[in-house]
Amino acid sequence: MDEADQQALTGAVIRLHNLDIGGLWLDYVALGGDASEEDIRNYSLESGALPQKERDALSQAVNERCAEADLVVRAPYSSSPLTVVSVEPKDPYSSK
Repeated sequence: MDEADQQALTGAVIRLHNLDIGGLWLDYVALGGDASEEDIRNYSLESGALPQKERDALSQAVNERCAEADLVVRAPYSSSPLTVVSVEPKDPYSSK
C-alpha cells in the first residue's frame, strides 16, 4: 500500500471511531514510536507525513484500540494490499 492511501485510511479509522489522539500517542510510543503527539495529530489529519516504521507503529496502536473496543474497521499497514473492487451496475430485473 502506498503512503498516501495508508495515511488516508488510518486517519479515517481514527475519525470514524473518534479515537483520542493523546491516548493513541501513548500507545504508539509504548510500541516504539518516535514521533511527537503533534506529528501523529497532523498525520491523522493528512497534513503531515511519517516514515514507514512510524506509520506501521501507529496502525498497530490504532488496531489495538479497535480490538479492545470490539470495533471491526481497522487501520492498514504499509504491507497491506489495497484491493480495488469493480462495481458494475446490476440489472434490477435480473435474478443474477
